[in-house]
Amino acid sequence: MYRILAAALAVALVTPSDVSAQGWPAPAAGLTRTGDPEIIFTFDDGPDPRTTERVLETLEQHQVSAIFFMVGWRFQRGDTVKSRALVDRILDGGHVIANHTITHAQLCGLQPEGIDQEIAGAREILEREARMSIPWFRTPYGAHCSRLVESLTRNGIDHFHWDIDPQEWQGKSAKSTAAYVIKKLARLDGRAVLLMHDTKPATVAALPEILTWMQTENARRKSIGRRQIRVISGPELAAERAAPTLAWLTQARSEEHTSELHSRQYIVCR
Repeated sequence: MYRILAAALAVALVTPSDVSAQGWPAPAAGLTRTGDPEIIFTFDDGPDPRTTERVLETLEQHQVSAIFFMVGWRFQRGDTVKSRALVDRILDGGHVIANHTITHAQLCGLQPEGIDQEIAGAREILEREARMSIPWFRTPYGAHCSRLVESLTRNGIDHFHWDIDPQEWQGKSAKSTAAYVIKKLARLDGRAVLLMHDTKPATVAALPEILTWMQTENARRKSIGRRQIRVISGPELAAERAAPTLAWLTQARSEEHTSELHSRQYIVCR
């Protein structure tokens, strides 16, 4: 069921957004629709059988749905059997899979054909493994340059950036990673995308602390009538983006149906 839902809704984020000259748009996933502080959990560079499994267990325990930006090479070398099994577990758990290139290349250091190959090649690999469309994309390192923007625009792809980056990939401890994220969440006003890495032991250890803090903090906020921190899932975000298109289709079909009824009534009256 989750796989079908994700396949149907993921297409909703294909439409490119405006990109400023200074870099990717902020906030990365737009403004809050509820007025609550909203957080979107995203994980890069996996799947890694040594660590991703534990991240998934923590997310399941706290009933949190996330977006996993995967690199294609994970299905070309290493423990590819376990990587493939993780794809199924991720999708069955209600999470979303997205594209993070084949080799985690610095795309702005490549020529246009190299950029296209990294993005399209990874999408082909991931779609074969997931057996569904994978239109969402995040560039490694958050790279931004005219060649990359032109490639994304030419191929109708939107870049999914982030707002909060604890940089645990640089070797920071789980303690400092959790402290950084919790500090940002405590002050969160609006919507933010959190970037972490399901390949890092620091993420594995920090995630339970972050989610436990959120649970305790939301209970405290509820008791004093303050807005709670709300987790936005990948499918929920896609459905939100798809709503205007779906509304337009519904209206168009309604108008078409009304027109057909009028035509039939005209024929009967004659």
